[in-house]
Amino acid sequence: MRGGIGSSGGWLSLLVTLLGAPAGAAPAVPEPPPWRAVLNEGVEAAARDFDGALTLYVRDVRTGEEYAFNASTPMYLSSAIKVAVMLEVLRQVDTRTLALDRPVVFGPDDVRDGMHPLAKVPSGTSLTVAALLDAMMVHSDNAAADLLIGQVGIDNVNAGLERRGVRFGPLVSLLEDRRHVYAKLDPKGAALGPTQVRELGRSNSLASRAEALSRVLGHMPAWTGDALESAFDAYYVEGTNSAPMREVGRLLEQVARCVGLSPAACEHAKALLRRCDTGRARIRAGLPDTAVWAHKTGTQHRRACDVGLLEWEHGPSLVVAACARDFRRVSDAERLLARLGRTLARAFQRTPGRTDSFSARNARDAAGASGRRTP
Repeated sequence: MRGGIGSSGGWLSLLVTLLGAPAGAAPAVPEPPPWRAVLNEGVEAAARDFDGALTLYVRDVRTGEEYAFNASTPMYLSSAIKVAVMLEVLRQVDTRTLALDRPVVFGPDDVRDGMHPLAKVPSGTSLTVAALLDAMMVHSDNAAADLLIGQVGIDNVNAGLERRGVRFGPLVSLLEDRRHVYAKLDPKGAALGPTQVRELGRSNSLASRAEALSRVLGHMPAWTGDALESAFDAYYVEGTNSAPMREVGRLLEQVARCVGLSPAACEHAKALLRRCDTGRARIRAGLPDTAVWAHKTGTQHRRACDVGLLEWEHGPSLVVAACARDFRRVSDAERLLARLGRTLARAFQRTPGRTDSFSARNARDAAGASGRRTP
């Protein structure tokens, strides 16, 4: 025999191998990626300086390397649930149970707080599913979101998350979301009409909203801002419209990899995320102009989120999911999220890597075509 273990050279090699591997030796632990230490130092410092709580999940899409900071803690997502709504809409478009050009009538019962483009749309106007997707994802229009939920069904949105294997709390429409909060003060809050909810959302402060709610529901003496804050807190504890950042990150990674969507639907989803026009003072504010932040924000009383796909001109493609809670002013949370953007830039901007089809060049081309700066 030549060249096998039956030869003297083969047996010698086998003996050396056996002697060099102690019995029961544990496999070598891979070195953590160099970016993790830089990111952790910045995140811990930002969290210490913040009067509130931070949760964060970061994952390199190509390598699977990740970083988590309180990432298993459920967080109320507010408008960030619109990512899940978008995915169900596009799934149904793929299965031809829904068409992007399907007309949907915007009626008097479709008004919501947090309307943006649809605030200028007359009642009775017919809008396409594609136009509603644009209003929901680019401008975070709540009326557009609930019209789309009406088309696809909230049960299907929740079932879609379950099929994807991601663990979210139950999702409800944005109208029901508001009603659930007000019902914590009075069960009659669950029956508030869309126009009433919209008017309550226009209040400038929690105290003025509590006073307005008292008038609407006939409660005397009027509730205080503290009472309404307790109602929000009780609602957040329930876990509705909530998810840990790790689970949000897992969902976003599926978007990055086009899991569960056709190539055309996947590119549509990414294009909508790239064009998001909200949260300019959040993570995006801390990033260099060469980075592409394709994302969705969410904001509610003492809650603020910014979640999405981050790609560097020279560096890895990332999933980033961040939410803050228990702050007093939204501006405080936005400064924290902007600081996270700067920390991400320090940690990753010079990290070697390659980009996937979700490229900075494509995003810049899309921005040029629309005549606006890339969000």
